[in-house]
Amino acid sequence: MVADLERIAKIIKSKERFVVSAHLNADGDAVASQLGIARLLTLAGKRAIVVNDEDVPLQFRFLPEADAVAKSVPKDFEPDAVIVIDTPVRDKINAGAVRERFAEPMKPAEEAGEIGGAPWTDVTTIFLDHHQRSDTIGDFVYVDASASAASTIVGRLMDRVGVSPEPVIGTQLICGIMSDTGRFSFANTTSESLNIVAKMIDGGARINDVATELFYKNSFEAMKVTGSALSTLEISKSGRVSTMVLHEEAVDENGQTVEVEDLKNYPVSIRGVEIGMFLRPAGNTGVRVSVRSAGDADVNKFADIFGGGGHKKAAGCKVDGTIDEARKKLVDAAEKYLDETMS
Repeated sequence: MVADLERIAKIIKSKERFVVSAHLNADGDAVASQLGIARLLTLAGKRAIVVNDEDVPLQFRFLPEADAVAKSVPKDFEPDAVIVIDTPVRDKINAGAVRERFAEPMKPAEEAGEIGGAPWTDVTTIFLDHHQRSDTIGDFVYVDASASAASTIVGRLMDRVGVSPEPVIGTQLICGIMSDTGRFSFANTTSESLNIVAKMIDGGARINDVATELFYKNSFEAMKVTGSALSTLEISKSGRVSTMVLHEEAVDENGQTVEVEDLKNYPVSIRGVEIGMFLRPAGNTGVRVSVRSAGDADVNKFADIFGGGGHKKAAGCKVDGTIDEARKKLVDAAEKYLDETMS
């Protein structure tokens, strides 16, 4: 059921125990928005746990309460609601117990077993997202593609649930909005998102601390990854399409994936480029692609060609084959897409 935020707020007020998750391969907004909605719930007197299959990426572990993220729902925890946020594709839900519930073909709640210590028949599901293409799963669905970030939606909910800004949720929401707006420089930056950030600062959050952690505290390994990726930059003959790759997923000495927040934005920063793409391995199958637009090209529609999606200026998809095969396929498709849509 499509619901407005007033209805979502009423549902939240009527529930007591929540499981929260976002998407796999979490970026700054995914981590921040799920921590932010969990903090909102806690401040509203509820119990909430964030559950992800994956570890929180290293560069986001500075966020308050990131160390409380669980790998599974405890058997002695009986949720009466699940919130999935910032996750446009159902098979990318980070929490395995929730992902299995909504996998296609989706099982009815009465056949889906339990989550933690509660049968799915007793659990209300809430879906919050800001992507143009969204699976919109769950009992109550709120999607607004005009929101700068999923963290912006959490900011909207605060007043409706009766929660005031304070340093913890402020730090979380600033991180999410700053990440998804490219330090407030992308076209999706709105006065609303800046006003939410301002309220979080007034509530005690320190925007300079968030910016420092996100963009100026890269690990040595991350800087080496950046250099390696930049050495693979290529530009198409027309000069309109640029690509950059990682042939192997980079890991640190502890086996943790090395993530660099700005890496996917480099290809589109070249003068004259209209579509920039960053390619990296997608586990053992295929290639994960981040797509960015520097001009009027709608990369949400471009990513849809490959079964992906996102926003007009930033999207993603997955392509079968090797990195080199995917690169050629994507460049050819991008050139054709630009010829057909930008003439």
